[in-house]
Amino acid sequence: MFAATIALAFALTAGAQDQTLAQQTQAQSPGPGRAQLNFKSAAAAMDAFGAAIRENSEDALRTLFGQDFRDLIPPAGGETRDTFIAAWNQSHAIVSSGDGRARIAVGNAGWTFPVPLVETPRGWRFDTHAGTEEMRLRRIGRNELAVIQTMLAIYDAQREYAQTSHDGSNLLVYASKLVSTPGKHDGLYWPDQAGGAPSPLGPAFLDAASRASGDAGLHGYRFKLLTSQGKDAPGGAYDYAVDGLLFGGFAVLAWPVKYGDTGIESFMVSHAGALYQRDLGADTARRAEAIKQFDPGAGWRKVPAQDIE
Repeated sequence: MFAATIALAFALTAGAQDQTLAQQTQAQSPGPGRAQLNFKSAAAAMDAFGAAIRENSEDALRTLFGQDFRDLIPPAGGETRDTFIAAWNQSHAIVSSGDGRARIAVGNAGWTFPVPLVETPRGWRFDTHAGTEEMRLRRIGRNELAVIQTMLAIYDAQREYAQTSHDGSNLLVYASKLVSTPGKHDGLYWPDQAGGAPSPLGPAFLDAASRASGDAGLHGYRFKLLTSQGKDAPGGAYDYAVDGLLFGGFAVLAWPVKYGDTGIESFMVSHAGALYQRDLGADTARRAEAIKQFDPGAGWRKVPAQDIE
């Protein structure tokens, strides 16, 4: 539970300075251009960090991580802080890699604090640059795995949707939208109504549609439905839509809102069920916007089974 919560939010609480800071080899708070505090051992640095987050002192966190500590340690508050502190109280330990670097393992779920400790001639300190990069990599991995599950959920929802007719029609078709037109059931999500059938997808997909052109997306990704497929798709090239209704199939494309920050891989799935991925490169946004068909040709590959399970 702890690992999942921290991995999603990483909203660590800030903490306060206490007597463990006496173990530091420097006494001043680092200002712009000044060095971070160094410690006699990795364990001493860990203890200072634990004291800081428990007591919530921005001054202490600034001495540990520098002026930009808020980029690494979001403001205190809410369930995540309590969860982190509970896990810290449960277990915290130094895990050394044997090369003058170490990490802090927190709790019993295998989670490690993303900012490593590094040994320098002056002692041990937190490597904030490496921590920023580790957080980026973790965020990308977390988002990509979440998007894989989202794509599979859309696939399942489309199959469920097509088993029932909607909006007074007697036709069985796939949904033409992620989120329904107000008052209709032409998408995979619609608001719950007393006595009414629930939608195949939950309210998160309301955000997926409303934020599709914004800065956030869902799990750092944007989504769009595709209404035809190309020659490299199973069954060859054809349109799914007839008179605006998806009789012949469906497909979905997902791509990162910010390439290299919220994700790297783009993903596609169709009614055939196979999920594909591809790195579209630094020009991902433009290339994804230009994709109009499900056509997993050269460059696209199936998502490994271990990432789907």
